[in-house]
Amino acid sequence: MTAAQIMHEIDCLPPAEQEKVVRFARQLPSKQPLSGVELTALAQRMVDATDPAAAQSLKADLIKGFYADD
Repeated sequence: MTAAQIMHEIDCLPPAEQEKVVRFARQLPSKQPLSGVELTALAQRMVDATDPAAAQSLKADLIKGFYADD
């Protein structure tokens, strides 16, 4: 099945089912590890952070981006 066919099928779904597809699609990036470039940029932001809470949040994002969601 092609992407165009999938999009057509999504267009034919009732609104409630389309919302489920949208929710699923929004979660996809969190299930994939970040690239080396993205991880490096995130690590630099963490190092440069002056607020300890922001640094901790960035650290959590970095770990999540390295391992991705299982």
